[in-house]
Amino acid sequence: MANLPPNRLRPLNAPRPIRVTTNSAGQPVTVNVRGLTRRVAHVLDFWRIDDEWWRETPISRVYYHLEYENGGIDTIYQDLVTGEWFWQRG
Repeated sequence: MANLPPNRLRPLNAPRPIRVTTNSAGQPVTVNVRGLTRRVAHVLDFWRIDDEWWRETPISRVYYHLEYENGGIDTIYQDLVTGEWFWQRG
């Protein structure tokens, strides 16, 4: 197997930025991924992860496991350091 030069490497399963609207409690109401807006029917679960607090940029996220009105299911998260929302496969 040939080694790729560093400028040809790319991360697998990198999170994708998304647009999310929230309710007054801060929970997702709509999720827009690649121009497709989907309405959230149910928040099936949510959890918070705080890790690597000793680094310059710690990890602080709230994950949401969602069911959409059309029946699809996704897990998204909000980066609590930047306020940005992301979708990541898996």
